[in-house]
Amino acid sequence: MAENVSSSVLFHFTTSLARLKSILQDGFFPHYCPEYTLDSVDREAASQGRPPMRAAPIVCFCDLPLSLIRRHLIEYGPYGIGLDKKWGVKNGVAPVIYTHAKAKTRLSILHLTDRAAEGNDRTAANDAEILAAYTKPFAGPAWRKGRVKRRVRFYEEREWRYVPIIPGIGPLFFYREDYQNKAKVNKIHKQFREQNSLQVPQRDIQYLILPFTEDERETVELHDYLRKLYGREDAIKVTTAVMTVDRIKKDV
Repeated sequence: MAENVSSSVLFHFTTSLARLKSILQDGFFPHYCPEYTLDSVDREAASQGRPPMRAAPIVCFCDLPLSLIRRHLIEYGPYGIGLDKKWGVKNGVAPVIYTHAKAKTRLSILHLTDRAAEGNDRTAANDAEILAAYTKPFAGPAWRKGRVKRRVRFYEEREWRYVPIIPGIGPLFFYREDYQNKAKVNKIHKQFREQNSLQVPQRDIQYLILPFTEDERETVELHDYLRKLYGREDAIKVTTAVMTVDRIKKDV
């Protein structure tokens, strides 16, 4: 039997149990994420160790089978949630468009973006920005934890993402001076939390992933939280989805 390279589950990883609990209670909401494009300005910024020129509000997921998530656990955090892919499709989560410097898709997006910027059609401009926000280099530098990671093969992440559409918010992207303004970013993040969150129904949770610890304190804490959040009977159903990183490494 051929090994699957995609999954029926969309995974999201984070860095703490507190963040995982927040997702369970309040859902996902977009955060501004700086990303390098194929633009020459970004190539120069990356070569000089400077952050990308712009950021888009996104929530990221990966479409990988459980056996291939180990790298994500290291890169993005050992706490994870896996949700039925049908949940993602229902909520408008979609795979990104991977491109490269010579790709025709890149030229088409550039042409659409340029024409929209030159005209007065805000709807066309918004559509072009949404398309650009769902586009990502096949490979290249990444801005991670305040520094440049020089060579990342993004294509191997099989990323799906959610980008909000908010009428009247103006340009979707924040440029460097804006996304580095914490007060401005916190204000719009609050708006995203209130108006554009993706709720997480108990029935769509397929996996909850925790790092392995000898005392199992966090596992017990999560089980207690699930009972508080869902009630005893539904919490028992979700508890069967809990597994540790150690178990993943041994079993898959």
